[in-house]
Parts: sequence; structure tokens; C-alpha cells
Amino acid sequence: MTGPSIKIGTYAELGTAADELRRQVFIDEQGVPEEEIFDGLSGQAVHTVVFDGGVPVATVRMRQDGDSWRIGLVAVDKSRRGQHLGEKMMRTAMAYIAVHDGREIALTAQQQAKGFYEKLGFRQCGEIKVLESGFVLVPMKY
Repeated sequence: MTGPSIKIGTYAELGTAADELRRQVFIDEQGVPEEEIFDGLSGQAVHTVVFDGGVPVATVRMRQDGDSWRIGLVAVDKSRRGQHLGEKMMRTAMAYIAVHDGREIALTAQQQAKGFYEKLGFRQCGEIKVLESGFVLVPMKY
């Protein structure tokens, strides 16, 4: 029996699966406004999706901006949390960025996920921002 598989690709290749999971985690579960998730930038990004039995269970979006990259929209299916899928997916994304000359990685973490990113080597790099929706975001860099 094989375990989860990680795929890296374009929005055309992985967007449907990534968007399905993002909608489930961010909008349905957490109540994030749809416009904060579907911001029109996914077509310019590289996507990492973890599949298990053909079902997307984790995803992350990576966008390049010069020598910097931005990671965002990191989502893990609620039933799969605690299985280290988020860490495996983030390490895969970070390795991809390193191979593609990424000298810096930035992200904006939800406050409750700050510790997760710190364990991966990210550090807070600016002021915490509170969105109108009430979500608290922490800017971080690696």
C-alpha cells in the first residue's frame, strides 16, 4: 500500500485540486472571506498538492518575485492534521524554491500557525496585521 504523493505543478495542472481544498479549509471551516483566498494570483504560481488515493489532502502556493519567493495558502485537510503532511509539503516547497534560485522566502502566517513556521526556520519580520475579518496575520521570512 502506498502513502500520500506530492505533486508540484502549474495552476492549470493542480489548480482544481488546490482550490477545492482551500475552499474547504479556509472558507468553509475557518470562515475566511472568499476574496482573501481567491485573489487572482494563483495562475502566476507554482502549486504543491499532496494527494492520498487521488484526493487532495494538503496544498501550498509558491510565487516568485525576483530573488524572493512568497509561500501562501497553506492548507491541510482537517482529518489529516497531525500527520506531518504540512511539514513534508513545506519542506518540498522550500527545496523547490532553493533549486530555483530562491534567496529569500516570505509568507504571512495566521497567528495560530506561527509556531509551525518557526519550527521550519521562519522568523517574524514585521508588524502583526489584524484584518477586517478578524484574522490576525504575522509576516515571516526564511
